[in-house]
Amino acid sequence: MVEFRSLTRRSLLLMLCAASGGLGAATRALAKSSKAAAAYRGAPNGRQSCANCAYFNPPSGCGVVSGPVSARGWCNLWG
Repeated sequence: MVEFRSLTRRSLLLMLCAASGGLGAATRALAKSSKAAAAYRGAPNGRQSCANCAYFNPPSGCGVVSGPVSARGWCNLWG
């Protein structure tokens, strides 16, 4: 059990994420970037492409960029 005296913002956030179903739920609550703000383009950057990005949701969704994206695309939020 966590004592309130040792409760930090980080531990509170982790507890809230765990209660809401994990970090995925917390990241979905954040606003997505526009394609322009993320410098999205329809071509890969070397080996980096939307298809092998952690945020890509097949067939054309993204967890951090709004609107449809191509699996062969890329942006500066790639991760």
